[in-house]
Amino acid sequence: MPRFFFDIQDDCLTTDDVGTEFPNAHAACDAAIRVLPNIARDEVARSESRQVAVLLRDEAGRALFAASLILNTKWLVDTA
Repeated sequence: MPRFFFDIQDDCLTTDDVGTEFPNAHAACDAAIRVLPNIARDEVARSESRQVAVLLRDEAGRALFAASLILNTKWLVDTA
């Protein structure tokens, strides 16, 4: 199976040097989209606005697909 790499951009760029095997690029693309909400959810406590992006690369290092997610949160009541 071909190996695909997911580079994650949030506060900083995390380059995937290991990769993950998928049957094809479409399956890797689906996984890239699924990971975005998890990353945003884990990081949202630090700010009211969060943007995360993933870049999908193939074994040759060629960029195949990019996706991003913006999550805005705001308290509507005083939480102190």
